[in-house]
Amino acid sequence: AESEKYDSLHTGDAATLVLEPTRVNIPIIGQTTRHADCVAIYGDQWQAAYQRAKVCAERGGLIVAYGGRGTGKTQMAFHLARNANFPNCTLAPIYKNGFMPEYRTRPAIYTKAMEIFLDCKHSFSRKDAPTVKEILQKLEDAAFLIIDEAQVRGETKFEDDMLTHLIDKRYDGERATMLITNLGRKEFAATLSPSIISRIEQIGCGIDCNWQSYRTKTNTK
Repeated sequence: AESEKYDSLHTGDAATLVLEPTRVNIPIIGQTTRHADCVAIYGDQWQAAYQRAKVCAERGGLIVAYGGRGTGKTQMAFHLARNANFPNCTLAPIYKNGFMPEYRTRPAIYTKAMEIFLDCKHSFSRKDAPTVKEILQKLEDAAFLIIDEAQVRGETKFEDDMLTHLIDKRYDGERATMLITNLGRKEFAATLSPSIISRIEQIGCGIDCNWQSYRTKTNTK
């Protein structure tokens, strides 16, 4: 079970026990320099969208951030990776010399859709490369998986089936996933399988990033 702490809130003579999850810092694989922790995002719209995404992530849900380029979608994903309390992120304890246990944590992984498919295709021609199963297992196990440019696919059955399989496995494990696309909601939905659409409807959160690009002006509202 995740580490937890308790806080007693007193109201008169009564005390209410509130369960508050302790933040587990997880490693981030694929962190980019451009989306470092020091980068600030301004604007009420972005902040409101981030809070909605955070609630979904902490429930192990499927977040879809869509809309124009430069609106801070990828930055939002990295903020979640650094600040959200993800479910099922702690693995079994490792005991050293039979004494104090050390806990391993599942990482957050940032990748682009095309990188997943290229890695899998590369495995077919290289004996020393990870197998497709190993590549997918790593992505399935992450506490938080961010797939950027999710619309950039060859629209082949192989790629569609692979993405559907990955989303389904993460759904089964109740692990948070975020898909990022520059397409609009309807355009992106048309590229997804009925299974993924069903998962979004059940445990998902659509984030419409329809404000002006931060690359052209500094948003303050």
